[in-house]
Amino acid sequence: MSSDTAAARLPRRRHVDMQALAIFIAAAAIFVIFGLLNPTFLTVGNLRDVAVSACVNALIGIGLTFVIITGGIDLSVGSIASLVGIVSANMMVNSGVAAIPALLAGLVIGFAAGVVNGLLITMLKLPPFIATLGTMSVYQGLAYVVTDGKPVYNVPQPFVLLLNSYIGGVPIVVVVVAVVSVLAWLLLRRTVFGQNVIATGGSEETAWLSGVRVARVKILVYGLSGLLAALAGLVIVARISAAQSSAGAPYLLTAIAAAVIGGANLMGGEGRIAGTLVGALILGALTNGLTLLNVPSFYEQIVVGLVVVIAVAIDQGSKGDWWGLRRGGRRDRTQPAPVAPSAAVDSGDTSVGSRAGESAPNSRPEPAPASRDTASS
Repeated sequence: MSSDTAAARLPRRRHVDMQALAIFIAAAAIFVIFGLLNPTFLTVGNLRDVAVSACVNALIGIGLTFVIITGGIDLSVGSIASLVGIVSANMMVNSGVAAIPALLAGLVIGFAAGVVNGLLITMLKLPPFIATLGTMSVYQGLAYVVTDGKPVYNVPQPFVLLLNSYIGGVPIVVVVVAVVSVLAWLLLRRTVFGQNVIATGGSEETAWLSGVRVARVKILVYGLSGLLAALAGLVIVARISAAQSSAGAPYLLTAIAAAVIGGANLMGGEGRIAGTLVGALILGALTNGLTLLNVPSFYEQIVVGLVVVIAVAIDQGSKGDWWGLRRGGRRDRTQPAPVAPSAAVDSGDTSVGSRAGESAPNSRPEPAPASRDTASS
């Protein structure tokens, strides 16, 4: 047996992601602490309530995870949830549309709203923060216009049962979140599209030079974010059997917090679906636990803010970024790696730039070299 064959048969050493492990340990610690402070917290019924309360943040957070991985941000998700909820409820109550068509129409509206965000960012070259800040106001205004700011009551029972019932004692919304999470994980980790999303967040120019259609990836990612925000808005409607024009607005910051707590890097290139789920559970547990301890509700915002700051600080510390210190040999993400000159560049090959009419991100034309006659003179 050759040495190469023997080496190939050796078991691979598994790398343990300490940051991901720390998130799970923190979540377990929170559950244990609240369980010790109030035994009611760890009862089956209360844990079910925690899971249900985390579902909206989980759905919106999963979509935001894809967006954050690309290096962007979507501030319009709360407004999309509000718009879809009020439109779908209005269709059922005032127009007599059946539950499933109204649900599908809401999902289409959410996806379209997300695609608009993507087009503004890729075609008009607007920064994601500015583009989605503008559409956040537009979508929220549309939500008020649909019913003149009035809530919609008496949502049909068939729709409520679609997203607010039980399957074998398990809330159906928890099953929906579980299915969405598995599909999102497969999309991110087991498909070419998912690898393109990660590559785009790592370096847009490198991804473009590698053949990734960066603009299309971003449009689809924002469309996915809008789709999951729409689903979250429909869940809110089913939960309270009514629709309000601003029902989704409070979930914007908490959904971002869930993604960040779960390990999503706001600089792009990093993010985990499982981490976002755990982040949503942590926020749900904090809200539920503080309520059981009779802590005033306005303290919840303070606690959530502190948790986000601590989570990001731990993330930076695990990478050696505290006080500007870095591990030896680790390259700064802001400094691009040197690129070796290729034969295609030396020969003046411009075939890459002609692909699908796209241009390289942040590319500028190089000045023409001076002729030999001019140089010799």
